[in-house]
Amino acid sequence: MRGKCPRKMKILSHKTDCSTRFPIKGDETVFLPDELVTEVLSFSDVKFLMQMRCVCKSWKSIISDPKFVKLHLKRSARNPHLTLYFNKSIIYRGFNVVPFPVTRLRENAVISLPNDPHYGLMDNDCKYVVGSCNGLLCLLGYSPLHGKMWFHLWNPAIRKMSQKLGYFWDGVLGLYFSFKFAFGYDNSSHTYKVVMLLLDEAENRTRARVLNLCDNVWKPIQNFPAVLLHFCDTKPGANDGGVYLNGSLNWLAHPSEFGYINFYAWKKMNVKKFVIVSLDLETETYTKLMPPCGFDEMSPIEPSVCILLDCLCFSNDYKKTDFVIWKMEEFGVEESWIQLIKISYQNLRSIHRGFVDLELSKWLPLHLSDHGDTLILAKMLHDPDLPMSVEKEERQAILYNLRDNIAVQTRITDKIKWFFVKAYVESLVSPTF
Repeated sequence: MRGKCPRKMKILSHKTDCSTRFPIKGDETVFLPDELVTEVLSFSDVKFLMQMRCVCKSWKSIISDPKFVKLHLKRSARNPHLTLYFNKSIIYRGFNVVPFPVTRLRENAVISLPNDPHYGLMDNDCKYVVGSCNGLLCLLGYSPLHGKMWFHLWNPAIRKMSQKLGYFWDGVLGLYFSFKFAFGYDNSSHTYKVVMLLLDEAENRTRARVLNLCDNVWKPIQNFPAVLLHFCDTKPGANDGGVYLNGSLNWLAHPSEFGYINFYAWKKMNVKKFVIVSLDLETETYTKLMPPCGFDEMSPIEPSVCILLDCLCFSNDYKKTDFVIWKMEEFGVEESWIQLIKISYQNLRSIHRGFVDLELSKWLPLHLSDHGDTLILAKMLHDPDLPMSVEKEERQAILYNLRDNIAVQTRITDKIKWFFVKAYVESLVSPTF
């Protein structure tokens, strides 16, 4: 299959016609139009495509073409992944970020992670994963010695990482705990952006800056019109919010006049004070959206926002008996909230530690299958009042069969304790510009 490929049919952005030929019996040769080759390859995984670039110059040209990269990305959404972030050893100063297919997790609740050093990241270059978009992971790096912070864009599928981007100095060692970050894509300018929110407790406001990763320049934008919950949570990746959806970043917050809300104070809030703040990455302006009207009373389990089935979703506890997920069918239209899922806690008790109250758990939806029959949840247990014998931070992934109302707890074979998970799709998108 190696060698020259006769040119025959026009494909993508090539200026000349191209096809691929395969010898069969005798002197016969089968010609495959590049339109057909492109169609077949666009459904393939990245590892296979990286190998197929060596078949012939024509295929390498197809796979490298920006239009093909875009087409492949669109179809990769049919094979979603989750990225698991964890520290494999107390000796090794660094973290591992390992993607694995959702389909594999749904087929087998026992997770066996690949032993690949490529997924190991040095401590300074990856304090945590800010976000994921188009197959790129945005990593936050931090040097406590110099008080400097920066970002990397990393595509684990093609094994490429950008240089350090967006350098800035936090001013005081440890002050970066007052920062929150989010990552997304501006569809209009085709640029990736990092949004930084900085809580200014002295002036009771939240400053905002945007880093355009193409020109590597920070610029201030209008102050964030609210305050994030748990702004000063120092756990990496904990309660960061900032979920990305179609050119916007979305956070669950409360009015700024309340100031910083800690673990205890948020429970005293009125449900009417919650607001979803959406930042349009094109105009860099905010819109406030109200949560669903079905969220009508406070509970020990805090609400959250997430993305399921390419829609903005809101989840909350209902009267300490059920976990409810709402879906905004038309983004930006508050009247379009509908109840998507309602799960009785009785169906979750079979996989819950008996001596720990369910009310201490926070449930974060991670993925909903296209047919709506399987939900993947992250269970996070956190309560500073727990006795020392109980871990203060426990995270597990739960598979919930919505048809049979059966919950299955996943297990990692290496007994690794993971910190958080990000949604992810494999892509050919380059992290370098």
